[in-house]
Amino acid sequence: MKNYIVDASFVVKALLSEKSSVVEQFEKILKEQENKKAKVCSYSLLPIEVANALRFSLKDKEAVEEAFEKFSLLDIECLTLNISQIKSALQWSHELGTTVYDTAYHSLAKLLDGDFYTCDREYFQKAGKEGNIVLIK
Repeated sequence: MKNYIVDASFVVKALLSEKSSVVEQFEKILKEQENKKAKVCSYSLLPIEVANALRFSLKDKEAVEEAFEKFSLLDIECLTLNISQIKSALQWSHELGTTVYDTAYHSLAKLLDGDFYTCDREYFQKAGKEGNIVLIK
């Protein structure tokens, strides 16, 4: 079974239908999961990051709540990283010159032997050579 690790940039762009390529890829991943061919995961801060991104992307409070409700219905397993895994992500973020937030998603992809799906071009430019990462444009 394939493991997809998704970050807030990918999820929010899909929820808000900002780019058709992102929506198509997200729907493909969810379909694979529905057919028991894949598992969609993230780490435990994803709901907070999504809520925050929606809060500042949409002006209307009702639109934010509606989009977050759509998010809450998605079957994304949010995993908690242990202290050792967070320390590893912290060290790796220093090496790459990236945030611990972004590196934690990527670390999870490495741990689960999956692919980290992101729309964060800046992170991808710094970490793409490490593997287990897909930039969705």
